[in-house]
Amino acid sequence: MRRAFFASLSQIRQEATVAHQQDAQVRDPYRGHEIFVWARPNERGAWRDEVQVYVNGARIELVVPEAAGPEWLTEVEALRAGLERGRYLIDKRVDDD
Repeated sequence: MRRAFFASLSQIRQEATVAHQQDAQVRDPYRGHEIFVWARPNERGAWRDEVQVYVNGARIELVVPEAAGPEWLTEVEALRAGLERGRYLIDKRVDDD
């Protein structure tokens, strides 16, 4: 029984980190890019945002250090924060070019 639980937990973690465009909770076209945002609950029940940015259907990597926080109290707050972060990163990328 325990082994099945850990296998399931591992599988859930893997699925949570591999997000697909089709299941994005928020999609936002912005300055020639498309932002996809997901909100995921962590083990403490707080919410974290996950952001991916695409140009012409291809995912681009916007290099930023992984944040240790913040955590959000609600799913909506995490989605809003992810959208704001995506726009900030695009602005920085476009304005630096």
